Amino acid sequence: MHDFTIPFGPQHPSLIESTCIRVSLNGNYIQEAKLRPGYMHRGMEKILEGKNIDSTLYAVERICGICTYAHSGCYVVAVEKALKDRVPERANYIRTLLSELERIQSHTLWAGVLMHEIGFETIFMFFWRERELMLDVFERITGGRVHHNANKIMGVRYDITDSDIKFILERIGKIEEKVQGYLKLLRGNTVVRARLRNVGVITRNDAKKYCLVGPVARGSGIDIDVRRDDPYMAYRNVEFEVMTESAGDSYARALVRFREILESAKIIRQLLKNIPSGPVKKQGPFNIQNAEVWGRVEAPRGEDLHFYKIENNIVQRAKIRTPTFAYIQILEEALKGAEIGDIPVVVGSLDPCFACMERILVEKDSKVRMFNEKQFRRRYVGV
Repeated sequence: MHDFTIPFGPQHPSLIESTCIRVSLNGNYIQEAKLRPGYMHRGMEKILEGKNIDSTLYAVERICGICTYAHSGCYVVAVEKALKDRVPERANYIRTLLSELERIQSHTLWAGVLMHEIGFETIFMFFWRERELMLDVFERITGGRVHHNANKIMGVRYDITDSDIKFILERIGKIEEKVQGYLKLLRGNTVVRARLRNVGVITRNDAKKYCLVGPVARGSGIDIDVRRDDPYMAYRNVEFEVMTESAGDSYARALVRFREILESAKIIRQLLKNIPSGPVKKQGPFNIQNAEVWGRVEAPRGEDLHFYKIENNIVQRAKIRTPTFAYIQILEEALKGAEIGDIPVVVGSLDPCFACMERILVEKDSKVRMFNEKQFRRRYVGV
């Protein structure tokens, strides 16, 4: 039994994107939580159908406003499998560089949002100030702060110069210095620890049961990372540590991401030190007659998986499993037993992206039907 049920969202000051979480309360504590998405669906998989392989490259960057390069990188990793040719090594180094720059900007944006949720507005503004350093680097290299259009099939559009390398290293040094201080604060500040520790606990068993990915899984002691486990681009040529924590709470997930910022800086230094000379792209046009290909990368939120069926250079089917799609169901479990005031903290600690996660379910039998949430639960969950 519970006292009452209230909706959290779809419009709420703590929600950057629209979603609804219906929580059943016993006093101030959550007995049950039910996620009710569907407010951000844009039909991206359907939009990609019918596009040629070059047009698709630019469309996939619009899947997520924070992980734009991760989706573009995952797309080229997939499509280039069908071409059976080697990408220029310098291009692979630049792709890896951009991937790690994006990881830093994503984690600093997330850290600012999380500090805002617990009322630490000063650190919120500090983190977003540091994020500007990474956006300056993107703007210098690609001309864009959010959408970069840096990838081409079998290469990259932009090369980097010695002055670019100096510019990047200068800003990486500033990021490292600042984040080391913030990490020390995270570990020592009693208010931060009180708001994050033992909140939204995800056990190691639950992390394995729900097949979690990325920092959410690593915060529960699951040692997985696509960059190491299935190397792509230039990741096999750099050394780095996969950051894990064992507590499984919001504090552990925060520590993972803070430490990953510093590890990304370490990777970037190796890339810039060892980047080979040579071309950054191969000239097309490229022709894919008939292929089914897939690729996966470690986006800032975790494993990003793309599948494409291509005929005569036209995408016939696209299936994209974003990191949030892989771990969002754990939110309902993580909220059980928490206080209602901890909802923004638990949601923020997962760093979900609803706009790139949401899907529509279509069943084809005697007719085509689209299920709403109630119909879906009755048919497939039995409730």
